[in-house]
Amino acid sequence: MNISDKKRNIGLDIARSIAILLVLFSHTLWISDHYPKVVAAAMQLSGTAGVEVFFIISGFLIGKIVWREIVKPDFSFSNIRHFLYRRWFRTFPNYYLLLMVNVFVWYMIYGELPQKIYRYVFYIQNVTDTSLPFYRVSWSLSVEQFSYIIGPVLLYGLIVLFPKKNRDRFYLYVTILILLIFTLTKVYFYYTYEVANISEWNERIRKVLIYRLDAVYWGFLLRYFYNKYTDWIHSYDRLLLFGGLFIFIFLNILRVPLGISVEETPAFMVILYLAIHSVAIAMTIPYLVRVEIASKALIKFFVTLSVISYSLYLLHYTIILHSMKVIFPSEELRGIALWAYTFLYWGITFLLSYLLYRFFEKPVTDLRDSPGVLKFFGFRKN
Repeated sequence: MNISDKKRNIGLDIARSIAILLVLFSHTLWISDHYPKVVAAAMQLSGTAGVEVFFIISGFLIGKIVWREIVKPDFSFSNIRHFLYRRWFRTFPNYYLLLMVNVFVWYMIYGELPQKIYRYVFYIQNVTDTSLPFYRVSWSLSVEQFSYIIGPVLLYGLIVLFPKKNRDRFYLYVTILILLIFTLTKVYFYYTYEVANISEWNERIRKVLIYRLDAVYWGFLLRYFYNKYTDWIHSYDRLLLFGGLFIFIFLNILRVPLGISVEETPAFMVILYLAIHSVAIAMTIPYLVRVEIASKALIKFFVTLSVISYSLYLLHYTIILHSMKVIFPSEELRGIALWAYTFLYWGITFLLSYLLYRFFEKPVTDLRDSPGVLKFFGFRKN
């Protein structure tokens, strides 16, 4: 398979590969409660980390595109429209195809349609509360989609009002404004509601849109400093890497033994935890950007895993694992039988994700640059 004719950044492909493996590993815990304790504990920790890595990478890369567009002398709303066109052409087809597959799987299992499907159609399934049990992984896609809109539209408004002002500064101001607003929503939550444990925190904070729209913008903020101070950042990228990894390990492994938890330190967990977690991940990106690998086999592995990660994310949990557990119940599996089931699940997931990417996602995404499609949507091919 020819993944892409364009030069890829292997460091970011590695990060994206690790992120999707962490998510897959985490949701594997749904198979059974009888994994070894160390493995089960690692599974419990890995899901949050994986999704947050995706948010930072997305912000860093999308921020580059937005920056490139707003500094153009002839910047107009057409640039925003073209940016959204490319993003949506990349994300919508897979999402809506698998939304329909999810509806079919749900109906076959439960004999009824899921509740409030319209929310999933408009990406509003988790605006003020966690999404329903149906298509649960889509909560993060809602965060991503609204992130694509809010920042670019605010930037466009500022540039229209103040066309002669420094657009780099506008990029920074809008990014900080969004980070501040959606930090304040968490402050509001802290003073208005309570969460009793990490499970409630996970459902009522981490997966709810109005508390998470800052997630991608930590990647935007990294992009600003990376563009403005590239040489300085790279002179300290190894130090930033180790600092980010230390904070990451502290937040995910060491904080509970040290008494930092939802029960003991709710203000930290509600208001600060996710922001610090995002900063820690962002600190590792400058080093990864310059990573090089000599092995062509490793490069092919990470690039392949990276490009199928979106298909894998959408397929692995509410479609593949949900269906497998209905056909072959796994709750009581132990030992060799449990690991055989686990590796079968992983194998099916990688295979179907590859096939979905190869025969649907990539061909459809490639259509966005075809002259006929561009003309249909009112764009000209550059």
